[in-house]
Amino acid sequence: MSNMKKVLVLGPMHEEGMKLLRAREDVTFEVLTDISEESILKHIDGVNGIAVRVAQISRKIVEAAPGLQVVSRHGVGYDSVDVEACSDHGVAVAIAPRSNAPSVAEQAMMFLLAIAKQMPALDKLTRSGNWKDRETVKPIDIEGRTLLVIGLGRIGSRVVKRALGFGMRVLGHDPYLSAEAIAATGAEPVADFRAVLGEADAVTVHTPRNEETIGMIGASELAGLREGAIVLNCARGGIVDEPALLAAVQSGHIRGAGLDVFDVEPAPADHIFMGEPRIIFTPHTAGISLEASMRSSHQTMENILACFDGTLDPDVVVNRKALGK
Repeated sequence: MSNMKKVLVLGPMHEEGMKLLRAREDVTFEVLTDISEESILKHIDGVNGIAVRVAQISRKIVEAAPGLQVVSRHGVGYDSVDVEACSDHGVAVAIAPRSNAPSVAEQAMMFLLAIAKQMPALDKLTRSGNWKDRETVKPIDIEGRTLLVIGLGRIGSRVVKRALGFGMRVLGHDPYLSAEAIAATGAEPVADFRAVLGEADAVTVHTPRNEETIGMIGASELAGLREGAIVLNCARGGIVDEPALLAAVQSGHIRGAGLDVFDVEPAPADHIFMGEPRIIFTPHTAGISLEASMRSSHQTMENILACFDGTLDPDVVVNRKALGK
């Protein structure tokens, strides 16, 4: 019986990871550019590991691969993977937690600084040669101001350190961490984030999207922030209520917002934010810097090979309890 393992790579990935596969004589792999379910099913025969970026891994795909051992995500989110189906069939779902945390933390700080310093408005004035109106734009300093960080995992904890480096006061809330663990990040622990909204000049969310977090920052939370506050979301769409955010910005209560994510992606051309220059955004790219792509690709393939070798780190497996590990 052959010990050869087959890996299906869904979409192109950085060479940093691909070279790990090439170095293994007991592994073959195939890269698909068409990542539709139909295409995946045509190539699923004999597959033992799947490396996936954005493709949907459905129950149908999992059940079509009886030899499947691991689905390895190129990143930390796994919304697109049917985790229950994987658990039902003994398939590990692994993520790459070392991959994009620095990149997303930097993106959140970029948005914070861009809005505080009124970068979009000043750039527009400069490009139009309209220097006479520059005094009408009022940038602010973030030093001495208060940032509320909701979610203090790998990304949120890095945002804390970066904000402290700019001389900010940082409040931290995470219902899954003790006050001592939150304090260890450098933030002041907050048990109820709604109770301190009136102290916050900015709020940034770094949580998963689930029943607990959808709409977590809604009209009442936005109204509770200090006037002129800044709202940041580089986590998942829907955590910040989009219509409520637009209304708060247009009323002048919220200075501006920086978003890397939308409730529905890709965002449609007629999205309600498109006509509001005080809301700036990127197309869910915070976690795909050059360095993040290299780290993600490397750990994605590393996880697959470790699973084959029986050395997969339990901390990167999101369904380890369901698998009894």
